[in-house]
Amino acid sequence: MKYIKVAAATAAIALAAAACGGGEKKTEGAGGGSDPAQLKVWMMGEGTPEQTKFLDDVEAEFKQKHPKTDVVVKYVPWPQVATTFQKAAAGGEGPDVTELGNTDVQSHIEQGSLADVTEKFNGWADGKALSKNALANDQKDGKTYAVPWYGGVRGVWFRKDWFDELKIEQPKSWAELAAAAKKIQDAKKVPGIGVPSDQTNALMSFVWGNGGEIAVKEGDKWAGKLDQPQVKEAVEFYTGLVTKEKVAPEKFIGKNELQGPQQDFALGKLGMYVDGSWALKEMKKISEKNVDKWAVFPIPAKSGGNAPVMAGGSDLAVWKDSKAQDAAFDYITVLNNAKNAKAWADYSGFSSMRSDVKFSDPKLEVFTAIAGNTKFPPISAGWGEFEQAKKVLPNAMKAIMQGKPVDDELKKANEQANTLLNP
Repeated sequence: MKYIKVAAATAAIALAAAACGGGEKKTEGAGGGSDPAQLKVWMMGEGTPEQTKFLDDVEAEFKQKHPKTDVVVKYVPWPQVATTFQKAAAGGEGPDVTELGNTDVQSHIEQGSLADVTEKFNGWADGKALSKNALANDQKDGKTYAVPWYGGVRGVWFRKDWFDELKIEQPKSWAELAAAAKKIQDAKKVPGIGVPSDQTNALMSFVWGNGGEIAVKEGDKWAGKLDQPQVKEAVEFYTGLVTKEKVAPEKFIGKNELQGPQQDFALGKLGMYVDGSWALKEMKKISEKNVDKWAVFPIPAKSGGNAPVMAGGSDLAVWKDSKAQDAAFDYITVLNNAKNAKAWADYSGFSSMRSDVKFSDPKLEVFTAIAGNTKFPPISAGWGEFEQAKKVLPNAMKAIMQGKPVDDELKKANEQANTLLNP
């Protein structure tokens, strides 16, 4: 297998053209045939030796059906994803198979970048094992344009040994969560919980856990609901852990979970924080000796029970301009079969979107249960702009944690929702 790493935006454009092999001959016609000379696969991120080994095994299995096809994998760093895809769409040069952030799928469908794989998907027996909620995000007007690959849901990582010592029950409500954080803080002299402002997915669980919504579809348009009482109450609780309850440190304002809370928790300098199953692998690198002290419980809803969680993650799609669409979809079915899905879940720490695939590590089993209560944000082509480019909710949370009025910031955020979610 050939691998290409894109190191800079300009290099991304140049290498994209090189990887696409503009003048290379293939053995199949547009969208058909069985054995293209080359299959171009784009994977997001930097790539690791372990991922390369995994993809080598996938290629070997794929070649059982397509022995004459060479698979070329290009790693596209996440910060360069938007630029790389824009250039591919504008220049007509793209991959055959691509990984996509699941919140970006609808915008790619809207732009016409993805192939309609409805018929192929309907003929794939394993498709029945995929999460129906996740699949809905890959569909529009009754057609399927991508398939769910892996997802990440969040829970509350906590120090189980401290909970046991202090006789703290796992929190089932907001009040119990705040009380647990205060008890840890008083006893252990470390912040009870980490609440970074740049954590959209965590905040949405608190909003949903109070019956609120970011936006709802009214007719053919998205209407923002960030100025509603349920949202205000959730935001006030979340930000209030820093400003009112003072059980979360100010140093995480403007940060995400990777920029402090994860490391502090792993080192025993924090009682709780919100993160996903993938965090375990990273925390082990920071402090292997503390692994047995960590555990997870679901994010609580305001008055009890588990709050819905957003399943962030990646999906797989066939590029519309691919001349190897049949082989491309075959590659997806191999990459996402039960055996490979389990191998990927165990390596990456992300949950498979297949109902028949579970984590091997018992510490992560709770995330399978948490994933049973998933919810998606507004399925809008503008969600990526709202969430990533403009960082609407993180900016509002940061401002509120720094003392700006809640009503003013949520009104501003709601106006942005009405604009950005209706591109």
